[in-house]
Amino acid sequence: MTTRTRRVPGLIADKGRVAEICEILKKEKLIAVDTEFIRETTFFPKIALIQVATQKEAWLLDPTVLTKEDLSPLLEILTSKDILKVLHASYADQECLFWAYGCIAEPVLDTSVGAALCGIGDNVGLQKLLKEELDIAIPKGRSRVKWLSRPLSMELLTYAEEDVLHLVDLGLAIKKRAEGLSRWDWVLSESSSHKDQFDTPPEVMAHKLGKNAHLDSVGRSVLLELVKWRENRAKTKNVPRHWIVDNEVLVSLSKVRPRSVAELKTFRGLNSKEVERNGEEILSSVNRGVSESKNIPPVEIKHVHRGPQIETHLINLVQSYVAFLAKEHSIAHRYLISAPHIEWLLKESSQSVEAWISQGILSAPAAELIGKELKSLLKGEVGLKISQGAVTVFTVS
Repeated sequence: MTTRTRRVPGLIADKGRVAEICEILKKEKLIAVDTEFIRETTFFPKIALIQVATQKEAWLLDPTVLTKEDLSPLLEILTSKDILKVLHASYADQECLFWAYGCIAEPVLDTSVGAALCGIGDNVGLQKLLKEELDIAIPKGRSRVKWLSRPLSMELLTYAEEDVLHLVDLGLAIKKRAEGLSRWDWVLSESSSHKDQFDTPPEVMAHKLGKNAHLDSVGRSVLLELVKWRENRAKTKNVPRHWIVDNEVLVSLSKVRPRSVAELKTFRGLNSKEVERNGEEILSSVNRGVSESKNIPPVEIKHVHRGPQIETHLINLVQSYVAFLAKEHSIAHRYLISAPHIEWLLKESSQSVEAWISQGILSAPAAELIGKELKSLLKGEVGLKISQGAVTVFTVS
């Protein structure tokens, strides 16, 4: 473990100092990154702090003072293919970087993902992970801190530094484990993010909302237009989506399709002030959806292609086997196969492992790990039994 000379952490708000720090970071192959932000009352996260570190030193940058131009040397490093960025539970940090600066860090090693894929534990917090892997104790997380306040107390600055100070060493420990299990490429793949994750197209949101709502083609078209309206409204006002209108109300509006502001005012779940200010826009969205519905495929449910219905107990049996295999292979079971994919697997049980991969039922790494075992179970070659309070596998003679 690296020995560091501790110093009193301070906020860096000088453009020249940022450039000096980035010259140091450019020489590294592995650096650590973290952010602090606030977004409880806004659509866009408000970035309040950027922490970066090497094995030897950490710095706290103040993005409330430093502009995107001031931080451009750092943003180049965050997107450099030659430098691996270590983050923990990176989704929120990546989302923050995307909305604040239009970029995401890459390539990335997410230590939370690495821990799950290497059998350390699923959704393990940084504090616990550092203690278990490096025997380092850091303060507990602070979920309700007003990070945008200035000045920040020495306690909070120290906490922010601790959040990133040991991440490089932790990343190296995870890397060693992953390579020992031949899962390093898998860890990197699962750690990566894509910009589409953070700015979801309205079409995708509308599809998810309407999936189990039994909407006809007109209702689906109206729902799409209402989702577009809410997304634009939330971004323009910079408030959370549910402050405008929640998902259930959007679906209900798509079914009822009100025709007047007076009717909107009687609709439960719609804020009266929102109706007063934007009732006509809501109605325009509804009307536009109705007129555009001719472009929507008429039927969504296609029972012909669903195949045989799978009994719940069969899905549960495979889930139990997957959980057993996950423990045997030291990996979080959600990285092997999801519940919907288990149902798909059972419908395609006669297919080869290669066919499962091509259909997206199993990822290639998961198939390599448990594909043959799953095939053996589905062919009746192995079974499960309880022995001394634990599930075990036996060969069927």
